[in-house]
Amino acid sequence: MIRINLLPIKQLQAEVTRRRQITVGSAVLATVLVLLLGVYLYQSHQLSSLETELAGLRTELRVLNSKVKEVADLQVKIKESRGKQKIIDDLSRKKIGPVLVMASLSRATPTSLWLTDLKETGGTVTMNGLAVDNETIADFMRSLSASKFFTNVELVESTEGTGPSASMKKFSIKTKVMYRPPDPPPAADRTKAGAPAKKVEKKG
Repeated sequence: MIRINLLPIKQLQAEVTRRRQITVGSAVLATVLVLLLGVYLYQSHQLSSLETELAGLRTELRVLNSKVKEVADLQVKIKESRGKQKIIDDLSRKKIGPVLVMASLSRATPTSLWLTDLKETGGTVTMNGLAVDNETIADFMRSLSASKFFTNVELVESTEGTGPSASMKKFSIKTKVMYRPPDPPPAADRTKAGAPAKKVEKKG
């Protein structure tokens, strides 16, 4: 009987299989390492880009914060300026307003009418005086109403005088006074308001 020893062949095949597995495993491992390296490099690039973008956003934020502070400071200055302007306007009104009001009152007073008392309370002026007749009082009231410094002119009473002034009319007038009347509208607006409306001709 012939006996063949197959042990070296089996060992050789096992060795070949083992080497093949090692080779495949090494290739797979290398592939995984390459993929991991690629992912790492990609993430590093993304992280670097995000850090750069974040630095840019922080710079923009600092610039915006600076501008916001400048705007806030400007608003404070504007508010202070308006407050100062209001004080100046009030002082100007108190200084110039009464002079203009008295000048307007003087122009509105007829020569045959005399004021004996004038008192202001809370923007309302009460005038007492004497006039030759009721028509003179009416003329005086119309002149006051035409003035831009006086509004709501009202005759409180008109009675016969007594004593030396028995032949005259005694009157009391109440009116609102404006030391700083509103500015008149622009000329363009007055022209537009006063212009007659154009008629539209309908075509038959």
